[in-house]
Amino acid sequence: MENERWKRQLAIPQFGMEAQQKLRESRVVVLGLGGVGGVAALYLAAAGVGCMVLVDRDVVELSNLNRQILFSTADIGKPKAEIGAERLLALDPGLKLEAVVKDIRETDLKALLQGSHFVLDGFDKNAHRLAVNRACVRMGLPAVHGFAQDFSSELIAVLPGQSACLACVMDENFPEVKETPVLGVSVGVIGVAMAAAAIRCITGLGEVMAGCRLIYDLAFPELIKIPLERDPLCPVCGR
Repeated sequence: MENERWKRQLAIPQFGMEAQQKLRESRVVVLGLGGVGGVAALYLAAAGVGCMVLVDRDVVELSNLNRQILFSTADIGKPKAEIGAERLLALDPGLKLEAVVKDIRETDLKALLQGSHFVLDGFDKNAHRLAVNRACVRMGLPAVHGFAQDFSSELIAVLPGQSACLACVMDENFPEVKETPVLGVSVGVIGVAMAAAAIRCITGLGEVMAGCRLIYDLAFPELIKIPLERDPLCPVCGR
C-alpha cells in the first residue's frame, strides 16, 4: 500500500527504493507555516518524509489565504501548526507529526532541532532567521531559509562548514517591513524550491545549491542564481 502511494517516483531509476527509504527515515523541522513553509511542508509530506515538526505561533487570518494554500477560509482563527498537521495527516496518515504552537526563542532551538536531518526556515523576521542560522551552524544541520516580498522570492541554502551562512550576507539591521506585500505565486515557487533542496540533501540526489541566492521574480522567465562568498570574519561561521 505504501509503495503504491509513491509508485510514480519509485519508478524513476535514479530514485527508487533507496531514496524513498531515506526520506521515510528522515526528520524535518519546518519553522513558520506561512506561504513558503506551508507549500514546502505539503510537498515533503507528499514525497514521503517520515517525520515532520511544524512550528508556528500564529492563527490563520483571512489575509493569509492569497498565498498560504495549506489553509482554507474555514480555518480562520485556528492555530496554523495544528491545522497544518491535520492537513498533512490527511495526505499521509503514516506521517509522524508534531505541531508546536508557541513563540520559539533561541534557547528553545537546540532541543527542537536535535535529531533532525534538515531544517526549513520560513520565519518572517530577521532576528528569528538569524537565530535559526546560528543554531543550525552550531549543530551542523543543513538548512534553507526562504524569503518573499512583492513579486519576488528567494532562498539561501546553508551547509555548515561548506558554504556561506545567512549571517555572511545579512544581520539584524537588514531592511524589513512591518507587513510584507507579496503575491502568492512567488512564495509558492520558492516553497517548492525549498522542498526540493531538502529532498536533494536527504537522498543525496543532486546538489543542494548551498552558498548562493536563488531568486524568483514574476517579471523574469527564469530563476536567478547569485553566488555568495563565505565571510572569513562572519561571527557565526567565520574561520
